[in-house]
Amino acid sequence: MATAATAIATITAVTAADTLRAIEARAERAIVQELRLMTHEILGMRTQLVLEDRAHADSLLMKLDHQECAQTVAPADPSSVPTYLMPTLTLGMSEPSMPTAYRVSFYDREYGDLEDVVTLGSFEAGVQLVRDRLSADGHYLITATWANHQGEMTVSTPRQMVLARIEVADDRAPLVQPPVLKACNALQAGDTSSITHLFEHLPEAA
Repeated sequence: MATAATAIATITAVTAADTLRAIEARAERAIVQELRLMTHEILGMRTQLVLEDRAHADSLLMKLDHQECAQTVAPADPSSVPTYLMPTLTLGMSEPSMPTAYRVSFYDREYGDLEDVVTLGSFEAGVQLVRDRLSADGHYLITATWANHQGEMTVSTPRQMVLARIEVADDRAPLVQPPVLKACNALQAGDTSSITHLFEHLPEAA
């Protein structure tokens, strides 16, 4: 009789262990509602388990609780309903930002030398400035593009001589004004006086 009882107890223990392993396997892909049902199932059988299986059950309960927390977001207030996280699709592309400044460059009509550079806060302001500075009786070729929230425009003569260009300004470096550019070119040619004159009448600091 004792042998029969021992056999029955052994069969029961093996069945409980198999049940716990099956629950653990299903939990890997379970949603919140399924995880809660599994938790109730383990709690219902826990008191009937032997010590070794009970430790396995306790560990599995902690795992189920962790998975449930990972799939839910805490409500903003007590009356709100938990929101379940859904997988998001990441395309690896971000929306380009709007330029913070545009550089407007003006060139000499005859020789193409850089005459002036102005930094403005928008593409529209650059277009207005170019329109205001150009001669009213001239004939111009306009090349304009708009892509990725950025505008560019070039104004040329019928003979392809560039008169003005609007482009996005690079905020990482200051714009070099024509007097500085000429003085540096003169220095490279051996004339040190031009770069000295740059600092004789400095503009007031902004």
